[in-house]
Amino acid sequence: MAERILIVDDDEHVCELVRIALEAEGFIVDSSFEGAEGLDKALNGDYAALLLDIMLPETDGWEICRQIRNSSLKGLPIIMLTARGEEVDRVLGLELGADDYVTKPFSPRELVARVKALIRRSDDYNITSRELRCGDLLIDPDNHTVRIKGKEFDLTPKEMALLALLARHTGNSLTREEMLKEVWGFKDSVAITRTVDEHIKRIRSKMSRLDPHNSYIQTVWGIGYKLEVRESD
Repeated sequence: MAERILIVDDDEHVCELVRIALEAEGFIVDSSFEGAEGLDKALNGDYAALLLDIMLPETDGWEICRQIRNSSLKGLPIIMLTARGEEVDRVLGLELGADDYVTKPFSPRELVARVKALIRRSDDYNITSRELRCGDLLIDPDNHTVRIKGKEFDLTPKEMALLALLARHTGNSLTREEMLKEVWGFKDSVAITRTVDEHIKRIRSKMSRLDPHNSYIQTVWGIGYKLEVRESD
């Protein structure tokens, strides 16, 4: 069965170019030209990915991204389409839960490649895998749950993927660039590696509420992070 893609962009010309490119690769494409309608379609449709412009009538792309990440569809892959190429805009989109970004003008061929890669990574993430444990921390990738001392707490899809990546390399240091590549799929994005720091900060905050006496994610100065249980200072 062909996978469905939703594009939300107020530029009808962009929507048409993207539709042609994606349909040539076998996707079914729906479009919306304003934010509120696009959000409604995203929440009530069955889509493999969402292509989302930032500057939209009524409801902007950041708000749509935020609402989706707080809904039952929080795992929906999202690519931000934006003419605003400043680093702060890219970082904000990633921190709100976007999986990738493409700055206009863009190559339809490159966009299709990014869509395919994002869907593939999403599928890989959902493949059955064993539980991951580090001390009292238990991660269940199959059910997208994480517990400390038996108490479950919520993580966003990117936070979960980042924590699972660290858990698969327990005791070993990972650089920010490695984490950005594995979790977000970016290869040359040194300028936005601070989004990794923001995600780590939020994960640590959630974990410390359940276990204030231990720290799990350790900073390795000059390198990055590693998962290792230590007593908190």
